[in-house]
Amino acid sequence: MARTTPPRWRDVAEDLLRRIERGDLAPGDGAATRRRLPPEKDLELHYGVSRNTVREALSWLQKQGAVTSEQGKGTFVVHRPQADHVTLSAAALGLSPGGGDGEWYNRDAFIPAGRTVTVSPVKVEVQEGSQLISWYLQTEEETEFISRHQLLYLDGRAWAMQTSYYPLDFATAGASRLLKPRNIPEGAVAYLKETLGYTEVGFHDEIRARIPNEHEKQFFSLGDSAADVVFETARTAYSESGRAFRLTMTIWPADRTRLHYNAGDVPDDVLTRPGQGGARDISPPGDDDA
Repeated sequence: MARTTPPRWRDVAEDLLRRIERGDLAPGDGAATRRRLPPEKDLELHYGVSRNTVREALSWLQKQGAVTSEQGKGTFVVHRPQADHVTLSAAALGLSPGGGDGEWYNRDAFIPAGRTVTVSPVKVEVQEGSQLISWYLQTEEETEFISRHQLLYLDGRAWAMQTSYYPLDFATAGASRLLKPRNIPEGAVAYLKETLGYTEVGFHDEIRARIPNEHEKQFFSLGDSAADVVFETARTAYSESGRAFRLTMTIWPADRTRLHYNAGDVPDDVLTRPGQGGARDISPPGDDDA
């Protein structure tokens, strides 16, 4: 007869995960105070199961990125930073990142007030576009592009990696500041409108999740578990003629980022406090004991 109930190890694993998410088994603030799960023998007694069942449950939790096992030391809860809520649809058309002084996030993405955004110096390169970049910007594959790259920090913590691409001929046509490794105070899109007549009338976003490369792992302090993935957002800006004239690729760590969009009439508290607005007392699925 086919099994109609989940394996016993899954019951144990899901209960442990609920306890971790509720804070009963939350990690400490530093490496010296990391929260260690009870020894396997204690878990056997608590759940009334065999050692193999406990080990299967711990193995599943490790694959989910919730715990890590260290030989001779035990199993520890993995620290996951508090989620940052980012609204990608907050900007008015015609505005864009690149404003400097932390203003970019009110243009291309919005975060609640009281957070401090800092950015690294702009790194500018001229490169031959990949097939993907050429596809987004509707150009031939051999087209050369200007890339403007910055690392972004939220309250001093690694937050995002952002690169914007523009056809190189923009610089030769009059938008020469794109080639300078400095912020463009009014924003790149406003600058392109002033110099080249491009007016942003719309943008298209594409979001995908993927495994981070080694550089991204190092910047975001990510490991190799199933939870250590990144979101990659690709925002393509379009002019009145329908030309794609700007592509911005942003990398966000998925373990600490919640991306939001708004459309239509949304309450103000939801707009200004994404993920927190509204008087709600609803636990995410799996967080209760039902």
